[in-house]
Amino acid sequence: MVELDQFISVSFRNYKALQQYAVSLRRFNILVGPNNSGKSTILGAFRILAEGMRKAAARNPELIQLPKEQSWGYRVPIEDLPIATENVFSNYDDTQPAIVVFEFSSGNRIELWFLETNSCYMICKTKGRTVRSPSEFNREFKASVGFVPVLGPVEHEEPLYQKEAARRALLTHRASRNFRNIWYHYSDDFPHFRALIQSTWPGMDIEKPEISMRGDRKPTLRMFCPEERYPREIYWAGFGFQVWCQMLTFIVRAKRDTLLIIDEPDIYLHSDLQRQLVSLLKESESDILIATHSTEIISEADPGDLLIINKRARSAKRITDPAQLQTVFGSLGSNLNPTLTQLAKSRRAVFVEGLDFQILAAFARKLGMQAISNRSDFAVISSEGFNPQKIADLSKGIEITLGNKVLKAVILDRDYRSQEEVQKVNSELSEFANVVHIHSRKEIENYLLEPVALDRAIKKQILEHNKRSDRKITYEPSSERLLESLSNKMKHRVSAQFLAIRTQLEKAKNPGLSYPTINERLLEEFETSWKEWSSRKSLVPGKELLSQLNKQMQEDCSITITAIAIVNAMKPDEVPDDMKSLLNALNEFRQKDLPKE
Repeated sequence: MVELDQFISVSFRNYKALQQYAVSLRRFNILVGPNNSGKSTILGAFRILAEGMRKAAARNPELIQLPKEQSWGYRVPIEDLPIATENVFSNYDDTQPAIVVFEFSSGNRIELWFLETNSCYMICKTKGRTVRSPSEFNREFKASVGFVPVLGPVEHEEPLYQKEAARRALLTHRASRNFRNIWYHYSDDFPHFRALIQSTWPGMDIEKPEISMRGDRKPTLRMFCPEERYPREIYWAGFGFQVWCQMLTFIVRAKRDTLLIIDEPDIYLHSDLQRQLVSLLKESESDILIATHSTEIISEADPGDLLIINKRARSAKRITDPAQLQTVFGSLGSNLNPTLTQLAKSRRAVFVEGLDFQILAAFARKLGMQAISNRSDFAVISSEGFNPQKIADLSKGIEITLGNKVLKAVILDRDYRSQEEVQKVNSELSEFANVVHIHSRKEIENYLLEPVALDRAIKKQILEHNKRSDRKITYEPSSERLLESLSNKMKHRVSAQFLAIRTQLEKAKNPGLSYPTINERLLEEFETSWKEWSSRKSLVPGKELLSQLNKQMQEDCSITITAIAIVNAMKPDEVPDDMKSLLNALNEFRQKDLPKE
């Protein structure tokens, strides 16, 4: 199998609003920022690149006169591309060329030179010999760029076209008008496409296009979509379903491309589908580049996937701390309250601490519970810590606001609470909540401290790193040993916190016991739990320990392991049993009959 080149960066000089700007790329990249920040400018440059690469793969280069030298390259026709190519120079300064440079993992690069308005030249720079033929270009640049074009409703009557017409339509805004033709002529991936439809749109199916002949009229194509066993033509299936079918079509076909680019998918997709889109793209074989304003997509992604675009800066800034997400949301200026909207629609609320539902959703996807990960049947509300009274008050406020009863589920971290206190809190919350779950481990991140899955995630990240860097990393992970070593450094602090919390509770329960007696019992309990990793992993501060592990991984391998990556590396039978029990309870909760109004 041929190893493909990855895009590792793109930089701009004197190009439109990006006077001097750089974007580093990884496996998954989501460009965020307000309108007019430069997102579309970045994606547009990739469209020009794709057109130049298509030409280079089929034709010999010619000598191009650049300002200071002659170089072999290609004239790139840009007049028919769906991007604005006027005013290509920053601040209208055409005394200097506009240049866009794409760096590849092979060490090669491609430069786009704009010497005058509406003209573009593509120059290939390699570490070896100069590219002088299509075969040499294809050997030096084993990469391609795919796009999701503008989507729209399918045609009522779609004529049967030739295969070449369907191929060309894949690249343009005419894709929606040729949707049936695309699958009629290019049906190899249809089983995969159909399986995605079935798994992401409950109750819906889709069949291959078939030819319809009516008298002496030209043949047309029909494509039926059985819903609950009742077939209907896709034209009558609704715009939302039509757009989702088109989006999945390009995701399925993207396995042929190094990089798949999607510009503002939130324009077309309902919030439930936006969340599903992120999880599907995470499983794609291609690298991903998205520009979006969607809070749903941003919330579903790993923070490290997000790149803040600001044309006044010198480079895109990748988010390193989840706390930065609030700044991102504020910059988008959204007036909508999607949580309240979802509450009004579903009348079900799931209360969690902080951003815990991102991890829960990943576990749900791992177990095939798409309806939970998509949270289309309930709204997720952050309780901002272990505060049962605040949850109870907030629950009442929601019902007063909506004027209806709401089903409630509450999911909380255990911290260092005893089993007796957990049962007491569970009983109090059960007075108004339909589902109450307090983790058996300290916090939800503790369910990620599974060495086998961590080792797999580390190996995968190292493989991704080695694809994009000349500095190849050789590292054989041993996560259990590393976790034990890192947690040993926390032992005294953790035991002090354990004692501080539990001593007060034990004294309140048994006032006659002396503090030395209580402390002795608690220390024995702590030491027993700390001895083996199988029990220690429930006691350590999971979020902090993962942070320390990532710090070590950065020093040793220059990689970062996210929570989602760890869950994705697990096998379904490796998901902890109490996490499975929680998700089964949520699955029943989302289907529970609503209280009468």
